[in-house]
Amino acid sequence: MPLCHHPETTLPADTVTAGAGGIGVEPMDRYRVVALPSYAKVNLTLDVRQRLPDGYHLIQSVMQQVSLADEVVVKLSNEEGIHIDCTDSAIPCDQTNLAWRAAEKFYARLGENPRVHITLRKGIPVQAGLGGGSSNAATTLRALNILHGRPLSMKDLLSIAISIGSDVPFFLIGGTALVEGLGDAVSPLPVPASYPLVIAAPLTGVSTAWAYQRIDEERAMNQEEELPAPRTPAMVNALRAGLNWLPLLHNDFEAVVLPEHPQIQRAKLLMVSSGAQAALLCGSGSGVMGVYADEATAHRALTRLRRAGFRAWRCDFCWR
Repeated sequence: MPLCHHPETTLPADTVTAGAGGIGVEPMDRYRVVALPSYAKVNLTLDVRQRLPDGYHLIQSVMQQVSLADEVVVKLSNEEGIHIDCTDSAIPCDQTNLAWRAAEKFYARLGENPRVHITLRKGIPVQAGLGGGSSNAATTLRALNILHGRPLSMKDLLSIAISIGSDVPFFLIGGTALVEGLGDAVSPLPVPASYPLVIAAPLTGVSTAWAYQRIDEERAMNQEEELPAPRTPAMVNALRAGLNWLPLLHNDFEAVVLPEHPQIQRAKLLMVSSGAQAALLCGSGSGVMGVYADEATAHRALTRLRRAGFRAWRCDFCWR
């Protein structure tokens, strides 16, 4: 099946690239603008491990970039400061936006005052467990590094990414990876054998903070003294050995999210009844991924989900 390529950041500094949707750039702006696709992710596994004293949780997860994407357009500006606009009015364009924080930290590392305009053309739904905000932050770092002639190494960029958010380092590396700890330990893996994917999401999202809180409450109520064995190592071994990975899909959040969000459960059931070989919650939701044996079955499922009122997209895996 087709895969989407995740390009290395080795473009010349004067290159303007078009990602999802493309852009129009005036010739005079050719040396001042970079546009890059900002891909979503799904979790092939997600094990929520220990809760730390500061309230954060350690995780083990196999993450996979997919072709569903935003576009991030970064333009050097004559106006001082960081300026963001976004096609989704529900997304803040201030210091709380992860792309803003990425630009702020990039220029702090350079020791320069920022003069940049960032446009986010959204295709990834928010609060769907697909990592859109983190992906935008990583893509902003890559675009700024290109515009400035690559003054920072990948190691430098990763240190900035870690300080922004837990999924941002993964999106800098891309493809398929084992993600551990607080999201700061990222180990590339072989890309899985690819199948047609469908991602669906209801109109409402799920708060990640709420989902982690529900896991903590369930574990306290069940008086779990020891965490269950993580499922991620088996997936990692299967991918490295080139074995069938579909039976190993797992997400700890399903146990707490699906019972309290019937529309998400309904999306998953629709996928299975439409011929999905497997279906799994994306991150903490509300997105659900369905894996199909062939293109025709995936297309029929896509049509059925949309007719049932879900937002739905046909996707492929991306590789580095």
